Amino acid sequence: MNENKSLTLNGLNLQNFLFLLLSFGMMGVSLYLTNHYFQTMFPDGLAQSSSLCDISDYFSCDKTTRSIFGTILGVPTSFFGVLLGLMGMITSLTNSAAIERNTKLFFIVNALGCLFLLGYSLISLGSLCPMCTAYYVFSFAALALLLKYSKLGNRFEPQVFVPFSVAMLILSGIIGYQVSSKSEKNVQLTNSYIKQFEALKDYGDPTIESPFKLHAATEKFADAPIRISVFSDFQCPYCQKVGEQMIPIIAEFKENINIQYMFYPLDKSCNEKMEGSMHAYACQAAYLAACDKDKFVAVHDYIFENQSSISAENLKLWEEKFELSGCFDNEVNKAHIQQTMKTGAQFGLRSTPTIIINGKKIEGLIPTIHLREILKTLIK
Repeated sequence: MNENKSLTLNGLNLQNFLFLLLSFGMMGVSLYLTNHYFQTMFPDGLAQSSSLCDISDYFSCDKTTRSIFGTILGVPTSFFGVLLGLMGMITSLTNSAAIERNTKLFFIVNALGCLFLLGYSLISLGSLCPMCTAYYVFSFAALALLLKYSKLGNRFEPQVFVPFSVAMLILSGIIGYQVSSKSEKNVQLTNSYIKQFEALKDYGDPTIESPFKLHAATEKFADAPIRISVFSDFQCPYCQKVGEQMIPIIAEFKENINIQYMFYPLDKSCNEKMEGSMHAYACQAAYLAACDKDKFVAVHDYIFENQSSISAENLKLWEEKFELSGCFDNEVNKAHIQQTMKTGAQFGLRSTPTIIINGKKIEGLIPTIHLREILKTLIK
């Protein structure tokens, strides 16, 4: 055998070291994606994705994660990338021609799978998963090194193939069992949320339609199959979470959903129902957001993103940032905010956040994964 024709049998030279790094990258990205799968499909709270993996509606891992190829036989597809990355690292550090031959074949199959998934994502899903793309790049580069520097024959070696396959089946079975168990609990919990929602009193939509929309699928609020009214306070931490929660909801249901924002600052300077000021700048923040309905979404998002920095001084700076003026003395907007607060009486509003979904009141938070299923029943 001519060891010079091997990638890994000549020690940790430059080519082999690069292969080791690429294999490590494959495993690291796959671990991230596997964790993302569990966060997305079985969240502990509202959060369902990471900013690293979900940059925009196009550059997002969520569509891939939720697609039919998000799992293979009940196992997150990314988990197989963990095993392949680990196999590459073992190959790099083990002076074995048999292991190198098997790894080359596994990496060829892996590359073909990557090409298929990339095409499926671009053509069928209309999106690109950033971290998946990183995995594809690492995979193709690792395979290129194998094809260039390894001239060993391409064949499966039973003494390598059998142990690796058995280990892969065992580890995949463990992960698959976890997915199955979590899925069963998730279905039970979702069905419970749906039943509770269906049993709620129907108050009807708010009597006053807000001109401040987070999303509008139809011109008239009442015309959408899903109608959400968010009673919120800009200094309320859980209201911030609801604001973040609406982003993936809008992305999924954008053709069927209207979401309007209803101001309800817990600040006695504009809310007569408050005995004290829980949030001293909530009214001022509301005035800023209501200053220009065309800029409402941008201002709404910015205030919540910078919630911890809300102050009288910063609110004035933010007014300048968005090229607004007279926001804090605009009597028309102040009157509208008073109207939305009075609308809260229709629902016996006691706290924020409170969201009204097709006339039914939900106080507090529902994990997004369960809220999504409730909304799906409204479309059906």
